[in-house]
Amino acid sequence: MPAGLKFPAFQAIVGDLVETPGAVAKVIAFAGHKGGTGKSLLAQGFAVQAARNSHSVVLVDLDIDQQTSFEWAQARLLNKYKPKVCAALIDPAAHSDFGLGTARLGFDVMVVDAPGWSDERTLRLAAIADLMVLPATPTVADLRPTIRLMHELKGQGIPDSRDVIAFNHVRAARELTFARTYLKEAGLAALPKSIRELLGYRTLQNVGRGITEAAVATVKKEAKEMMVLIDKMLQEAGPPQTEERFKLEEERFSLTASPSAGKPKKRR
Repeated sequence: MPAGLKFPAFQAIVGDLVETPGAVAKVIAFAGHKGGTGKSLLAQGFAVQAARNSHSVVLVDLDIDQQTSFEWAQARLLNKYKPKVCAALIDPAAHSDFGLGTARLGFDVMVVDAPGWSDERTLRLAAIADLMVLPATPTVADLRPTIRLMHELKGQGIPDSRDVIAFNHVRAARELTFARTYLKEAGLAALPKSIRELLGYRTLQNVGRGITEAAVATVKKEAKEMMVLIDKMLQEAGPPQTEERFKLEEERFSLTASPSAGKPKKRR
C-alpha cells in the first residue's frame, strides 16, 4: 500500500518508511515559543541517534512553510549518509492531534520538529508527546518565554518528567552560569549538558548530518552526551501515551499570562 494512503497525515515523505508491526511509537517533540533556539538542530541530531538503535524512526516536520527538517532529510538522502533517516511533512492545521495519533502506529520513535508557536498549539503538542524538549539559548530573550511556557505546561497538568529545557547555542561558560541561575530563581532547571555555538554544527546541518556525527572528538562527545540525556528521559517517561490522549479538543487549551513567571530579580 502506498505510504500516502496508509498514513494520510503525511503530505510528503523523504526516504523509506520502515515499520515495526504492532509497535506504537514514543513521541518526542522539540518545541518552544519562538524560533532560533535550535529546535531543528536537536531534533535532527536525536533522529540520527534514534535511527542507529532502530530502523523504525520518523522525523516529523510540522512547519509546512520552512520545512527545515524535511529538507535536511532530503540532503541526508542525497549525500547517502548512514543511518538513513526517514522524514515526513505534516500540516498541523489539518489535525487537532497534528496527525500523530494514527501516524505513530507501526513505528518505534517519532521525532517532532515543531515551529516556534506562541499559542495553544504548543500546549496541545505537549499533551500528546511522551517528552517535550524546549531548546533555549542562555539569554533573557529566550529564558523569559521558556519560563512562562514551563509554567503553562504545569498549569495544564503536564508532569515535570515529560518536559525539559535544553541549552543550545552557548558561547561562553559565564552566560551558561547566568542562565542556570536565572532558571533556578524561577524554580526551574535545565539538562546538565549543553550545546555550544559552533560553526561545525551548522556545517553538519547544511549537508544533512546530525550533531553527533562531528569529526572532532570533543564536539562529538558533547553532542552525544546531550542526546543520551534526552533519550534517558524519553525512556523513563514510561510507555507511549494512550490513544485517549490524542482525542483533543482545541478549546481545552489556552495560554494565560502568569505575572510571576520569569519575573527577573534586579541585576547589575
